[in-house]
Amino acid sequence: MILSILIPVYNYNCVALVKALQQQAENCNIDYEILVADDGSDNAEIVCENRKINAIPHSVYHETGQNHGRSWIRNWLVSQSQGAYLLFIDSDAEICNAHFVGNYLSHVEKGAVICGGILHPKEEPSPTRRLRYRYEKAMEPCFTAERRNQHPYANLRTFNFMMPREVALSHPFDESITLYGYEDTLLGGMFEKEGLKVIHIDNPLINADIEENPIFLKKTEESMHSLYQLKDKMRHHSRLLTSYEKIRRLKLDTLLRFVFPLLRPMLIWHLTGKQPTVIALQFYKLAYYCTLCK
Repeated sequence: MILSILIPVYNYNCVALVKALQQQAENCNIDYEILVADDGSDNAEIVCENRKINAIPHSVYHETGQNHGRSWIRNWLVSQSQGAYLLFIDSDAEICNAHFVGNYLSHVEKGAVICGGILHPKEEPSPTRRLRYRYEKAMEPCFTAERRNQHPYANLRTFNFMMPREVALSHPFDESITLYGYEDTLLGGMFEKEGLKVIHIDNPLINADIEENPIFLKKTEESMHSLYQLKDKMRHHSRLLTSYEKIRRLKLDTLLRFVFPLLRPMLIWHLTGKQPTVIALQFYKLAYYCTLCK
């Protein structure tokens, strides 16, 4: 078998995604499988819909029964796969290229990890979902294939990437990460340490699930806790850690820890409101991280 397409899912209907991927794989005339693993979804209606995946040729929907976490479910999918190459795709992805699967296959290079990239819808969503949308759209110019290849390990994102199965088996996702965020950056750091080649190509998927503002802000806070736990491993792989080290050397971290509790209610009101700004979110992340470092 040449290709295993691996999709972890939690409370998201990904039947349309699997159908599109199955059709593209068929058009490539390859031996393939599509494995979807449900990480303990508690939405019975969505689970019922996703069971329809079992009727799609070469596709299987696994129900693990409980929530194990983002790293565990990906490692489990690797253990179940049969393909020489593994294509990881998040369940909330949307295909925007009729040759998405073929593009990956045309870039196969022995031992190399290949990253396709991520885009977001062109139209701004409702005000209740603008925080993540504006942040991600502001970052998009920094994440072209050309820009990503300048720092290939730091820019690895597990939303959409492919690697040889032998690499996945020898470099599993870190299951000690139980909170949201940074498991992909940590994996990139591991690849760099081992000298594995990481290639970024222009083969994006669209992130079709933009969370509501309060949910994204909560996930942002959770990611700061993850970063704090991983700070020793992430020291050379996080822009936020670089910024923190700069303000710490200037002895401004104490000031931020003092003013953040005073500003936080106003910042939350702004960031969860109708017109959130990226600069306010960046300040919030840095100040929040400072409070964890006291």
